Amino acid sequence: MFVNPQVPLHRLILSLSEALDYVHPQVVGHQHRVAYIATNMARALGLQGLDLLDVFNAAALHDIGIIGVENRVKALHEGHMEAVSWHPEAGFELLRDTPLFANAAALIRHHHVSWAGGRGAEHDGGPVPPGGHILALADAVERKIDRNIPILQQADLITREVASMSGKEFHPDCADAFVRVSQPEAFWLDMASERIYSVLLRQMDWPMLTVDEAAVGPIAQLFGRIVDAASRWTLVHSAGVTATAVALAERFGFSPRELYFMRAAGYLHDLGKLSVPTGILDKFAALTRDEMSVIKGHPYHTFRILDTIGGMPQISEWAAFHHERLDGNGYPFHHTSENLPLGSRIMAVADVFTAVAEDRPYRPGMSAREALGVIGRLAAGGGVDGDVVAMLKREYDTLDAVRRDEQAEYGEKQKRLVAFMKEQPAVPAA
Repeated sequence: MFVNPQVPLHRLILSLSEALDYVHPQVVGHQHRVAYIATNMARALGLQGLDLLDVFNAAALHDIGIIGVENRVKALHEGHMEAVSWHPEAGFELLRDTPLFANAAALIRHHHVSWAGGRGAEHDGGPVPPGGHILALADAVERKIDRNIPILQQADLITREVASMSGKEFHPDCADAFVRVSQPEAFWLDMASERIYSVLLRQMDWPMLTVDEAAVGPIAQLFGRIVDAASRWTLVHSAGVTATAVALAERFGFSPRELYFMRAAGYLHDLGKLSVPTGILDKFAALTRDEMSVIKGHPYHTFRILDTIGGMPQISEWAAFHHERLDGNGYPFHHTSENLPLGSRIMAVADVFTAVAEDRPYRPGMSAREALGVIGRLAAGGGVDGDVVAMLKREYDTLDAVRRDEQAEYGEKQKRLVAFMKEQPAVPAA
């Protein structure tokens, strides 16, 4: 009898939050620090249990709707917020249908609503939940911090600014809670610490999350959606890789449990691309050596992010080793055949197949003959598994139809997400 593994929920949330912020030195740790501020305020306001957990989840993922490296950098600066004014609604769109984050989604939707002397009690015809006001203040405080100045030299000024805006910009109860929790120097030193991840691990008693299809599948897909939406050329890429990998794994006799692990791995395989600038992803010309070095880092980051969560070794390896090659000439670890499980070999073939079948900036999608030619040459050269390629060739029409069907369904969700992004033009990072 198989027992599904469990992972600490906070490790999952914090690692995925870290992945979102791992885009630029100015952004690293932003959501973790907001989560620290918000949970301390929420506890001071008497929130406990699931209500406190919802605030933590919302704070740790509050900028999930900001798609693209350049946009995330802009969002940290007050003067550029208009360029990404769509992101609270985009975050709501991403999270509202994921049971674990449905309540957090409502808080994220309102995390840029000003109290405005009481007018901010409602927004768009409905009440703003208390957690939304907590997030709004926590996010504003974190963005006020100058990372070039020692934190304790800024503490009094920031606290006075918050107090002066009580009842104006910020809900008075939230402002009062912040002033109270921010008195100890340790509050500021914890918030600015490079070890903020470990500080957050001790913030509360965290529940465990069972690694099964119902829990992990929706989370994997929503992060796949974020990665894919960063470029119009990859808008449905993860869905194609996932559908192909699962269909191939099924034909190789994987168990139902292994199939939903493969499904999660497919949607998470490019997680490390969150750190790749859109200009590289969308480039029409061949990549330079420096640009290629950035691309080669993405499976490494995928592996480290998932490995940090713990409890999911199969998902981590199947997702992250998709650019490794049997002959050791892949990247970033240069694993050889003895270190590459069948799941990773299947993912590698699924990724190549989906990539060559899709339109890209520098070429249209390949025909079946062209695609099989590319993949066949990789197998003949010792790069990818010949048995997996043979299965793809035998079942090509069926697998291609499966890929297209999943991408079509997934594409409808992606269209709604991209629609939010088009409300305001993104301003390129300076």
